[in-house]
Amino acid sequence: MKPFRTSKDPGIHLMVGFKGLTAEMELRHIIRDFKVGGIVLFRRNVESPGQVAALLAEAQDLARSYLNRPLLVAVDQEGGPVQRFTPPFTRLPSARELSRSGPQAIVQWAAIAAAEMKEAGVHINFAPVLDLVPQFPDHFMSERTLGHDPVTVSYLGKTWIQTLQAHGVSATGKHYPGLGPAESDPHHFAPVIHWENMGERDRHLAPFKSAIEGNVHGLMTSHAKYPLLDREWPATLSSRINGEILRGKLGFRGVLFSDDMDMAAICSHYTWDEMICRGLEASIDFFLACQHSENIGPLHEALARAISRKSPLKTLHEESLERMALLQRFHFPPPGH
Repeated sequence: MKPFRTSKDPGIHLMVGFKGLTAEMELRHIIRDFKVGGIVLFRRNVESPGQVAALLAEAQDLARSYLNRPLLVAVDQEGGPVQRFTPPFTRLPSARELSRSGPQAIVQWAAIAAAEMKEAGVHINFAPVLDLVPQFPDHFMSERTLGHDPVTVSYLGKTWIQTLQAHGVSATGKHYPGLGPAESDPHHFAPVIHWENMGERDRHLAPFKSAIEGNVHGLMTSHAKYPLLDREWPATLSSRINGEILRGKLGFRGVLFSDDMDMAAICSHYTWDEMICRGLEASIDFFLACQHSENIGPLHEALARAISRKSPLKTLHEESLERMALLQRFHFPPPGH
């Protein structure tokens, strides 16, 4: 099985959603034609633990056949309102409930979630949410976050991350550099977050800094704009926010996932080439395309154009493959290791 870092498939930068409970309904075509790096499960793909395990075993067989490498498999299993694995999988409390219960509750429930994910064949949990939310109950993120205090969110978030990873599932802190102050959901609008000064910025960065210190495997970007940091580009496409600050100042060496590129906050405002070129320049490793499978083709074509040129993007692609290989070594160690 070839390592990720030797792959010449532009589609390796894509993690995609798909329709159906079996690989035959759409997934075979996606793996064969676009040679994606991974897949993301949603409720539309989930019926029971046995069915998910069979689906993912079939997907990995197809990947070995068509790609000679494995697929990385991810799911949003935060708990509360965002959990793709529903009963007969264990129903998990929300982050807000876990925050009230304390660190032992997080250890207990994160371990349960990790065991069920690993048993099914999932490698990555897109959790926990590390955003700091305002102190009012009707915020659209209120049930998904661990609170408003950066010290508490940092400690509980790191506990969650380390528990998942100790049980063999990669954690993903989100939504860097902090989506909590947004007044609108980026699924439908393009939020603008007006931090007044660097002190406010550092307050929202604190949980992500703690996650990095805890060796989190992945982080996911926000599609919001942060004029204090970058007046032109949203965080997902910002070299300053992801390169200068995240990779440079905060020292993050792990895998960076975009939030879903199908969201209106991003796909309604930029071309495919802008999304891909700016994203690669901003050190995005995996571009998510989860809801509209017709967008996978244009993203794949834009990736092929971007990394085939004799340009700095080729080097950035190769650096990204090295970061992806960290996940491959964790989840698919060579025999005897």
